[in-house]
Amino acid sequence: MENASSPVCDPSESAADLLSLRPWYSSLELAVTTDADGRIIEVNRAFARKFGRPANAWTGESMATLVHPEDAGSWRQRGEQLDRPPYHISREHRWNTAQGWRWLGWEETALRNELGERIATRAIGRDVTKNRLAEEHFRKLAQAVEQAPVSVIITTPGGMPQYVNSYFTEVSGYTLEDIFESEIPLLRDGHPSDSAYRQCCAVLASGRKWSGELRTMRRDGREVWEFVQISPIRNHLDEITYLLCLREDISERKALEDQLRQAQKMESLGTLAGGIAHDFNNIISIVRGFSELALSLPNSDPRMEKYLKAVHNAALRASSLVGQILLFSRKSDVRYGSVCLAEITRELIGFFTETFPRNIKIEAELDDSLRNIAADANQIRQLLVNLCVNSRDAMPEGGTITISTGRESGINLSALGADPALEYTRISVCDTGTGMSAAMKARVFEPFFTTKQNSGGTGLGLAVVYGVISNHKGCIDIESAVGQGTTFHVYLPHQPLEQSAVTEADDAITSLIPAGKERVLIVEDEESIQEILCISLRSAGYQIESVNDGVEAASVLLHGDQRFDAVIMDLNMPRLGGVEVLKLLAARHINIPVIVVSGHLNDEVGKELEALGPARIIPKPFDLLTLGVELRHVLDGPPAGSVPAV
Repeated sequence: MENASSPVCDPSESAADLLSLRPWYSSLELAVTTDADGRIIEVNRAFARKFGRPANAWTGESMATLVHPEDAGSWRQRGEQLDRPPYHISREHRWNTAQGWRWLGWEETALRNELGERIATRAIGRDVTKNRLAEEHFRKLAQAVEQAPVSVIITTPGGMPQYVNSYFTEVSGYTLEDIFESEIPLLRDGHPSDSAYRQCCAVLASGRKWSGELRTMRRDGREVWEFVQISPIRNHLDEITYLLCLREDISERKALEDQLRQAQKMESLGTLAGGIAHDFNNIISIVRGFSELALSLPNSDPRMEKYLKAVHNAALRASSLVGQILLFSRKSDVRYGSVCLAEITRELIGFFTETFPRNIKIEAELDDSLRNIAADANQIRQLLVNLCVNSRDAMPEGGTITISTGRESGINLSALGADPALEYTRISVCDTGTGMSAAMKARVFEPFFTTKQNSGGTGLGLAVVYGVISNHKGCIDIESAVGQGTTFHVYLPHQPLEQSAVTEADDAITSLIPAGKERVLIVEDEESIQEILCISLRSAGYQIESVNDGVEAASVLLHGDQRFDAVIMDLNMPRLGGVEVLKLLAARHINIPVIVVSGHLNDEVGKELEALGPARIIPKPFDLLTLGVELRHVLDGPPAGSVPAV
């Protein structure tokens, strides 16, 4: 069926006759007439100007040569529709104009004879490049907004939602119907109070941007941290018509910040605790030393011996407490050895069975196929004891403690900071107790934090666990919920024992300080400790000389007339430290057996001592018997404490 919009011509008229009386010749719009083969019959002035050639120069030219090669196929395919009703098409393609490639939009109509045959095509065109670029710009902008990895929200100045992108609906859980039909106040979400929200609105009303970190709520009740930026959108009259809100989920970053703050706090507290412990060790050494000397003296009053033993026992307990503080502060030495977790666990289970209340059941799920690990056996025992005591206290009405072991790949523990290249041995302590809230879990490893103030809790138990794990370069994870019990998963790296500094077990000590006649120099700035050492060793037959600091020690050893068989020296001294004295001796090729007595050694000092050569180290507080045995070791055996020549 023919369409009235398609002109029908007399068959006797030629195409040129159809173009007589052409009022469109001076039209501002492009005009062109082509024959059935697509060759130009005539163009108007606007067409000639657009394509940069006189109008009469276009006759016989093919329109196809002007179309962009990438658009040629589409252009031809679309042109075939002119032979079908309604014999009229609209199309836009890129054309090679005098200004370069431009987008032209054409309205084309087929001119047919009375037989319905197309004998020509009349086309009216206009440059639509600006519109196409604007549309393309808008399309890209829309795609970017829709695919942006942040929530994009547009609201009225009053906060009513006008647009949200797909990411917002995906992460928030709200549908478009929820948002627009219920008119949810999206800008209010996350502000801690109405006054805070009003302050935000006041900033926006003044035309300024607002930004901040808000704790927002998802539809499922989950809370997340978001960084929110809100900017006014203005019209051509500089009026605020909309508000643009961008929300970025920063929950992971906030969690990392919390972990960093916790680590920094633990490091600061550890440094403080290490310094306090160092000074406290000196005091305990004095108490222990003089009480031991007093107990060795004859006394007719039995009460005096009883009182002195009480003082000595209290000093031992204080030493244990300081040891826990040093474990927490990571200042204690790790004495690596081959440790069988199953053996230690079974040993402790027997101890727990005898000491824990009868309403607490101890179970073990141990993997006996696990290889021994390089660890400090005493610290691992301390770790297990503290975890099990914590579980015991969490079950006042009784329950079950399950200790299990296994292995885990470091790749699966990367979220805990584990080394992906290592394998880890797992120790888990699980209880059926009261569990912990999220706030309690966040503070559980803080020193002196306890929920057992009324029952004598010190708050050091789990802080010591944290210190032990740090000493062994391990990691820990906690699973807990209020009323559902708690499970601590400890992961210790499995390294070949030969990679660790293995400390051999000390020989059994005798019940008396070994006697000797050698000449010994004591270097100690604490006068009371110096007095204890001098009295005890002189009573054992040694010839003793003492100095108060490193400068005096260097002067006596390097320039003195007397020769010493051994040196007992503190490291932390005024004017010149113990490490510096050892370096001076090494530089002068003076080889004297040395016993280092120190409250604690940090990693840097430990490396310096190791570089100078193997040295006997006695931690403070020490007992006199241990000191006497170590002194005989360095005097009678190979010069293990010697300073090597360099």
